[in-house]
Amino acid sequence: MVGRDAVIFPEVVAVADALLDPVMAQLVWADSGGERPRPLWADGKFCRRLGERVGRPWLGPLIAVDYGGPLVAWMGAVIRLRRRPEGRSGPYARFDENLWWVRQEHQPSSMAAGLRVLTSEKKMPGSGTNWRAVVPAEQRFVITNLLGEAEEQLQQLRGAQVGTTAEVARSMLEGLNRGTDLLDQMLGRVMVAAVNTGARVDEVARWARLSEGEAVEVLGTYRGADGE
Repeated sequence: MVGRDAVIFPEVVAVADALLDPVMAQLVWADSGGERPRPLWADGKFCRRLGERVGRPWLGPLIAVDYGGPLVAWMGAVIRLRRRPEGRSGPYARFDENLWWVRQEHQPSSMAAGLRVLTSEKKMPGSGTNWRAVVPAEQRFVITNLLGEAEEQLQQLRGAQVGTTAEVARSMLEGLNRGTDLLDQMLGRVMVAAVNTGARVDEVARWARLSEGEAVEVLGTYRGADGE
């Protein structure tokens, strides 16, 4: 944590330079399908080029599927501004159409705040009173990414209602199926995390609105998938 800023600084400069480049914004627009909207894909030109610019070609596909991350949020803002340059009304317009707005959870905490959180969590390991203290960081990372990916997938449907009936229906149904699949994955992993930290299976089943037998089946599926 102490060395974080010094380590990431060159990459931050490279990414900022890329995001200010109109050519990169044009790649985002092309990846989105332009005036014929389509879901962003995992091997898009923007993400590949960004990986090349920071000297990590393998990074592109990872960025492209991090749907809850700040870079994909920036891409979404670029697309929305081009499709609706006059902006839109509503409580979230100022966020959705601000290229540089970053969600609070993606804003780096100060070193002091970060150390306070770490100290607090170490004082109550395994107590079950603090989610971050008892659920491993890897599991929390997967759950958070699934939530962000599902949110982004469903948000993309806002602009999908343009075109023929068949095109719109196909795009929306495929997007809804993808979003539902992501939410199901997140449900399973949250259930596993809860049981692993001491919650009873019957309680977890009730919270998830499943029968106990269904909950056991879900837990078996995702524990096996995670190698637990």
